[in-house]
Amino acid sequence: MFFILSGFVILLTAYEKDAIAFTAARMVRLYPAYWICVTLTAFAIVLTGTNHNPVSLPQYFANLTMVHSFLGIEDVSGVYWTLAVELQFYFLIFVVLAIGQVRRLSYLLGVWLFASIILSLREPHGIAHFFLFPEWSSYFIAGAMLFLIHREGPSPYKLSVVVACCVLSVAYAIKLLPFGGAKLEANLSAPVIASFLGLAYAIFLFIALRPRSNTGSNPFYILGLITYPLYLLHQDLGFIFLRSAPSSVNRFLVLCTVMAAMILLSWLVHIGPEKWLASRLKSLLVRAQDMAASVKSLICERLAGATLKRAISEPVIPTVVPATVSSLTSSPQPMHTPDFNPQLANESDTL
Repeated sequence: MFFILSGFVILLTAYEKDAIAFTAARMVRLYPAYWICVTLTAFAIVLTGTNHNPVSLPQYFANLTMVHSFLGIEDVSGVYWTLAVELQFYFLIFVVLAIGQVRRLSYLLGVWLFASIILSLREPHGIAHFFLFPEWSSYFIAGAMLFLIHREGPSPYKLSVVVACCVLSVAYAIKLLPFGGAKLEANLSAPVIASFLGLAYAIFLFIALRPRSNTGSNPFYILGLITYPLYLLHQDLGFIFLRSAPSSVNRFLVLCTVMAAMILLSWLVHIGPEKWLASRLKSLLVRAQDMAASVKSLICERLAGATLKRAISEPVIPTVVPATVSSLTSSPQPMHTPDFNPQLANESDTL
């Protein structure tokens, strides 16, 4: 559901942007909360010693880049593996925006789905498998196509793509494909998994088919903003809080208390350090973009000046066209001479 939602929302935010603006907006949205949550999680793990694999300093700094998993470095928290998949999806959207093909995205999504189906029947190796990540691509494709349905309206082609994505997701989730399956560790039966995924797709399709509305609820907007830090914090910190509670306290009460505490902590992270850090990062990116634009303008001016200077310094030698024999021997064409007017001739001399 997280990946379907990401496909929907990321395309919503990228549809009217260029590649640079999209990248800057994603960095401002992702990194500030991520840096804070990685720091809080690593500190809690080191302080309590609850993790079997203690967090090292190089691991912590590598995790701050968000590309650590591509380098084979372990995640500080178990949920961070999804962020690597998110970055792969962002890269594809960046490429589409860079080449100016966002208006043809519905067809590109169909091509991506077809390639994912082909790759799902092969061993999970190679560049194509890395960049198209067929284990998870069906969720992103479905989310993006559902956004297009929400924006442009449904069509048989778009609905067929969503249904095919659901089938591919189920096939990976219940391991029907010959080369492995998705990273699902829950001990659930195939009918339960298939039913849950089908329900998730149906919910998002219902949302996509709803009429567009410009009005929004502020409480839901705030809840939407804190879901990201909540996602980053809930696993390790939640388990630490649950395990540290006295065994004599009612477990259901402990669970509800921990859930409320994690939501409150996520809200505090959002309204405090995340907003402060995001504003600083945004200002830095704006200055960097302005500086790059100034350097580009200066280079263009220098090149234009050098070209003009070279053109002025080079002498222009007139080209003399030699007369041909035919032009010399041919009789001249009669020219039309206007009638002579003495009055006009006198006025011309005077002027």
